[in-house]
Amino acid sequence: MQATDGCENTDFATATAVVRRGTSPHVFDGRLRPEWKSDGRLTGSILLTMAARAAARTMHIETDKFFPSVLSACFLSTAQPGPVTVRAELLRSGSRITTGQASLSQCTRDGQYTERMRALITHGKFDDRPVDAGTTPPRIPAPDACVGRQNTPARLVERLDMVAGLDVRLSPACVGWLFDSPARSGRFDGWVRLTDGQPPDPMLLLVAIASLPPISFDFGQAGWLPMVQLTAHIRAKPAPGWLQVSTSTRIGSDQSVIEDAEVWDSEGTLVVQSRQFAAPT
Repeated sequence: MQATDGCENTDFATATAVVRRGTSPHVFDGRLRPEWKSDGRLTGSILLTMAARAAARTMHIETDKFFPSVLSACFLSTAQPGPVTVRAELLRSGSRITTGQASLSQCTRDGQYTERMRALITHGKFDDRPVDAGTTPPRIPAPDACVGRQNTPARLVERLDMVAGLDVRLSPACVGWLFDSPARSGRFDGWVRLTDGQPPDPMLLLVAIASLPPISFDFGQAGWLPMVQLTAHIRAKPAPGWLQVSTSTRIGSDQSVIEDAEVWDSEGTLVVQSRQFAAPT
């Protein structure tokens, strides 16, 4: 991966890593890197991924086995690149269900800690065999036939505003908004993988659900709306290879949008579902 904004490493695991403080077993330190920005803002799913890693360690769960899990997060203020503190807490530990919470904060210029995000995380200790969800991914062109940075006119590349470290390809049917001709279908389809070729894991799924451009672009709304709330259901560990992502909306306006996402792995297994609410804050 190539570094951006002066950063030397955009490795996904490194970029979302947290380190436990020696004197505080449930307090973790991390750093939000500027290359994980979208429209000048740090994408909320990166914050959730860091919180999920801290919660997994507190809940004694290996992150590569972080499924099935349900995560519900509220984003309380705008995060900035730099150090973060994550406080995780085990709320309930049962034979089948474990629940915890995590809060991500930053120290502001006035020396006060400001909470950026708070999440509830529930993990199920079940058989890890994926369950047939009764759904199949939509038929879209292969990644090489889809639209990414590599085959977008130079004058339009900035409009894609893809997050560094991710290789995102949009179905040709979903890029009319790039040319000021939005389809107004309320649906985006595409492919996502890490640019360094690393196989996906359950943590990457939390980023994949928010990797495509905002669905509001399909209705000609050029501005990005901040993520206010996100609920994600991780269903299975993804197989190596590309992730196919589909986002859609039925309810939206100039002021807010509710966006659903589904992600399938390279074997056609539905691995994560989510719903997010975005609106001006």
